[in-house]
Amino acid sequence: MSDATEQPETHSAKRARILGELSELGLTLARDLHARALAAETPAEAEGLALAFQRVSRSVRQTFALELKIERERRLADREDAARAEDAAIARHRRHKDAVRAGVERLIWTETEDEDEAQDLVEELEHHLGEAAVTEGFEDTPVEALIARIQSDMGLGRDRSAEPDVQGPDAPEPQSPPFAPPLLSDAWATGCADPPNSS
Repeated sequence: MSDATEQPETHSAKRARILGELSELGLTLARDLHARALAAETPAEAEGLALAFQRVSRSVRQTFALELKIERERRLADREDAARAEDAAIARHRRHKDAVRAGVERLIWTETEDEDEAQDLVEELEHHLGEAAVTEGFEDTPVEALIARIQSDMGLGRDRSAEPDVQGPDAPEPQSPPFAPPLLSDAWATGCADPPNSS
């Protein structure tokens, strides 16, 4: 009874197995003909065996050449499959990254009114996205989870209107305290008013 987990033999594997068997049979026959030709008792018999040996030897060489050709084709096919798999992985990584970028950019342009500030945030996004893209399991992490993570790292979604801008030329001027009239004692001290007559 065969093992239930045994994989069925592929066409290429079957072909390689048959060629291997043919080369072994041909080599065995060639050795037999060679021995019989050396042991031939007459020149005619030796000549016939030698001719048969040459034909079998040629068949063995052709079988070996065919095996080599098939092996080269198999290796070429493996390289092409590997290249296609790599291209597919790169494309999948790029699509995942583009989807995350588009999601965060929508948040930036939705909540940011100033175009310069938005451009700065887009540049910052590329930094965060680049770090996330090289982490293990990036392609397997849902786009929504990656967007939420980068959104949190960049501080997007909070109320920016409550945060005063205290830097730059547009910063508000400090307000002076409300005017209060001078005390009479200060006025007397500076001679701006006469003190009351004590007599």
